[in-house]
Amino acid sequence: MSLQEEIDKTRQEIKTDGYSISIAEWISLYEQKEIDIHPEFQRFFRWSEQQKSTFIESILLGIPIPPIFVNQRNDGVWDVIYGLQRLLTIYEFVGVLRVAEHDSDESLVVLHKTTYLPSLDGKKWDDSNDPDNSFTQAQRLLIKRAKIAVNIVQKESDAMIKYELFQRFNSRVKFTT
Repeated sequence: MSLQEEIDKTRQEIKTDGYSISIAEWISLYEQKEIDIHPEFQRFFRWSEQQKSTFIESILLGIPIPPIFVNQRNDGVWDVIYGLQRLLTIYEFVGVLRVAEHDSDESLVVLHKTTYLPSLDGKKWDDSNDPDNSFTQAQRLLIKRAKIAVNIVQKESDAMIKYELFQRFNSRVKFTT
């Protein structure tokens, strides 16, 4: 088989789609159990509190966020292939991460000082007992309306492609542009 035939054959086995969705929609997908954040090949929380704070800072400042990669299962639910740490940080920060899915004893995430937003130190999503250290409604809406792209490996794709993508994205060899 020639190189071009191999390329053509393999490209037919990979069906993808993509678009941007708001963080509020990502939250809704999780709350409605339309996204699976713990497929068997994923690792759970690895980010430090500082990394989580820096990620929230990026959202607030409008810094582009890399896309989330998902695989669409036959039942329509999305399995996260790449972007788990970003989604877990969002779900934990806004208070929707189900307790059984993480080992934190704290009910509210408290942010740390960051490079560009040192006033994030001590801030929380929404704490009725500590309104001075809670995000304002405008700040919460800024986050909820921010968009993160999703790349979807459609269910018609070869079954092993999600594992291959996960391995490529999480290998020590990083792609450069």
